[in-house]
Amino acid sequence: MQTRLKNRKEQIVSTALELLQTHGYENFSYLDIANKLGITKASVHHHFPKKPDLGVALCEAIQTWHAGEFGKILTMHCTAKEKLDTYINAMLRFSCGKNKICPLSSLQADIPSLPDGMKNALKKLDEHELGFISQILEQGLEDGTFNFPGAASSQAVLLVLSCKGALQYSRLHGNEMFEQTIHQMNTLLVTNT
Repeated sequence: MQTRLKNRKEQIVSTALELLQTHGYENFSYLDIANKLGITKASVHHHFPKKPDLGVALCEAIQTWHAGEFGKILTMHCTAKEKLDTYINAMLRFSCGKNKICPLSSLQADIPSLPDGMKNALKKLDEHELGFISQILEQGLEDGTFNFPGAASSQAVLLVLSCKGALQYSRLHGNEMFEQTIHQMNTLLVTNT
């Protein structure tokens, strides 16, 4: 029974994550989750009494994904450019699908209505992602792969905003918009040496 409950809870989080990426946090309900899973709304409430409880679980699921993917990338024996490309491809895999966007971007769009617990969890996620990108950029500066003005942390913000903005724009303009943005970002990072 414990395994079944755990699996149901994971199914709810997984379904909510998909809805978050396609509809936004404020635009899906427990009924939407229940209908997608073929369960009752009460079953969703059993695992997550209130939506902020589910929201924190979503942040935890994203954090788990971040920790796993970022950890693998940081231990790769390759150039900083290859690590950065791996991050971008991993982000695309996580965000791929019709009309999906980065789950962090989706949550950020709803910041005014998020409860403080979720805002704190989201801030930690943002800091974790930016710290990870900063590490790769610093490695690239040290090994001569990258050349850019300013601090790696500032460049990390610019890179993340470019990637996530391009993902959002690609929902309307197609994947070519994302590819062009990434190409331009790569050009800015690796030239001017």
